[in-house]
Amino acid sequence: MRRSLTTVAAAAVLLLPVASVDGVATAAGQAKEPGSAPATLCTYRDAFPPGGGTNIGGVPPRYKYTYTPYAGARFDGCTNTLKVYYGGYSNPRYAYYEISYTYPSRFGWFTWQMGMGERQVATVQGPAHGDWNFKVRACARSIDEGPHCTGWSPQLFLHAV
Repeated sequence: MRRSLTTVAAAAVLLLPVASVDGVATAAGQAKEPGSAPATLCTYRDAFPPGGGTNIGGVPPRYKYTYTPYAGARFDGCTNTLKVYYGGYSNPRYAYYEISYTYPSRFGWFTWQMGMGERQVATVQGPAHGDWNFKVRACARSIDEGPHCTGWSPQLFLHAV
């Protein structure tokens, strides 16, 4: 136990990611031989709402307004992927989530329609680098009037580098 705590403390001081295998903590990217350089560290970036919103916690942090779905996003530099976390609605009245987004080198907003559920994740495979914006709402289909939707979640900004 003493060695594991020492490894974790050293990793924290050096800002190294820590992995736990069979209860033994090791610093990821540790030098393999004395005098060799450590492996490149991966970067993770979380989205934030420039215009405000209520942080409801989680990793990455998720944000919402009253009567809207929550939204959160994280860029993983190791895998060059971006994940959008959304949800909070399970009412059968709603048929789908609408995710509106902007992405690097494209003008305007684009839309995904995604399945319903309390906790959902959408993954954007690489290349995911650049500036992204996201917002989410839950929608119901109506035969005679078109979709009826909740308000939008807070708009999130993510600088994926």
